Amino acid sequence: MKTNIVILASIILFFSGCKKTSVDTKKEEVLTDTSSVMQVKPADTIKVKNDKVVIPNFKIVVNLSDAAVKKLQSGKESIIASLFFYGNTADEKTLPPAIKKEIGPNGLKLGDFKIEDKDVHQSNEIEVKNISIPKKLYDFIVDKKIFLNINVFSGRRAFKDNLLDMEFFDSELNEITSKGNVINLNGRLISESE
Repeated sequence: MKTNIVILASIILFFSGCKKTSVDTKKEEVLTDTSSVMQVKPADTIKVKNDKVVIPNFKIVVNLSDAAVKKLQSGKESIIASLFFYGNTADEKTLPPAIKKEIGPNGLKLGDFKIEDKDVHQSNEIEVKNISIPKKLYDFIVDKKIFLNINVFSGRRAFKDNLLDMEFFDSELNEITSKGNVINLNGRLISESE
């Protein structure tokens, strides 16, 4: 008898704790006043100016572990972002000799750049701006898609070898420009990975 009362009390408590939900079947109101809607800025795209193709400005945010920051700061070491722009060509055999010599394992090399940040913190913003590639190379890209490979490593000023185990980026430039012109890469000391 006691067990029946306990079970009955448990059931009553259970159902009293449940909330009744209903479905709202009213039609949604149509938004007519768009003044409160935030306008999304269209993604920056490449621009052709005379004999060069201007790459949109973007940021590489390099996030480092506590141990990496401590080691780099104590050694007054920098970090370097290496950027390699490339694209696909239709048929390498038909390329002029001056263009053919720019072909590598990734395709047609459009340009490579290094940007150094000497003031290392937990989160480091590396500004990529005022970069352009030769239009004469861009003209041979079959689909006009620019690819980008980004690697980040320690500057090798205080230490002979690279100290960082970093994420990297290797995809279309559009992957960055369509997402607010920012790419985040995380890293730590190589010794933390072992």
